[in-house]
Amino acid sequence: MSERRGTRRLGVVNVRGTLRVLRDVNVRRGPDDEFIAISRERAVAGELLTLDRVVNGTTISALVNVVDCRPVIVEGSVRHRLRLRLENLAQRRPTA
Repeated sequence: MSERRGTRRLGVVNVRGTLRVLRDVNVRRGPDDEFIAISRERAVAGELLTLDRVVNGTTISALVNVVDCRPVIVEGSVRHRLRLRLENLAQRRPTA
């Protein structure tokens, strides 16, 4: 029998980087600069995410902030309703 669970699958090296986890979500436009996403995974309020949307065949990426996350039932399964707000990069840049 294979020892798949015991075999090492990931090596950690002392480097800096970014881990990007892709999730498929259903997204609709909310009021003003908000989006509503239905996801299998929950998110934490205040978490920054990148929302990639395909508009007229072009992928558009936007930085969004999780405003709220609530469990919902969709077709008999638990999902998470994420309220996302477009992040204004000008507000996040430190001033000297």
